[in-house]
Amino acid sequence: MEATLLVLAGGRGRRMGRAKAWIEVGDTVLLRYVVERLAPAFSEVMVSFSEPEQMEQLVPYRVVFDRKPNAGPLAGLEAGLLAARNDVLFAVACDMPYVTQGVAQVAVAAARNCDAAIPRHDGLFEPVCGAYRKSSLQTIVGALDAGNFVAHDVIQNLDVTWLEGLDAAEFDNLNTPADVERFHAALSTQR
Repeated sequence: MEATLLVLAGGRGRRMGRAKAWIEVGDTVLLRYVVERLAPAFSEVMVSFSEPEQMEQLVPYRVVFDRKPNAGPLAGLEAGLLAARNDVLFAVACDMPYVTQGVAQVAVAAARNCDAAIPRHDGLFEPVCGAYRKSSLQTIVGALDAGNFVAHDVIQNLDVTWLEGLDAAEFDNLNTPADVERFHAALSTQR
C-alpha cells in the first residue's frame, strides 16, 4: 500500500513495570514483532518514541520523536504525520501484537475519504490503532498546542469513518505481565 506504518513506542509502561517496546517475545522484542507483522503491507515504516532516551536498542526503521514531551500517543501521531511521506498513515501501539495486515488495509482504504478510519467495537474505539490522513494534522497540532493531550477527545473533532464488525480480539493490548504470559502461550501454540 502507498501508506505509512507508524508504530507508537513512546509509552512509559507503568502498569507493565517497564517500557513495553523492549519486552522479549519469542526471539525478538515486542516492537520488532509488531513492525515485522505489519510492515510488508506498507511502502514506509516509522517508529515514534517520546524521547531519544527511550531507545534501548537501535531499530532498523525511520524514527521520529514527539515535539511535545509527556503528551501521550497524540504527540506520537503528530510526529508521524509530520514526517510521513504518504498522505495516509496507519498508527498502531507497540503493545497491540494481534492487529493484522487485513485490518490495516481496511483502515487505510477507508481513510482515503476522511480524516481518520478507526476500528470501533461495543461502542469503544482505540485511537492508537487506526489510519489517519494528513488532513487530521491541523486538529491534532491545535489540540496539543492548547494542552489537550486526550486522544479520545481530539478524535471526536475529526471526520472519522468508524470501522465496525472487526474481531475485537485483534485490538487487545499487553498491559500487564499476565497479558504478556497469555501472548507467549499463544505464540508457542502457533509454532
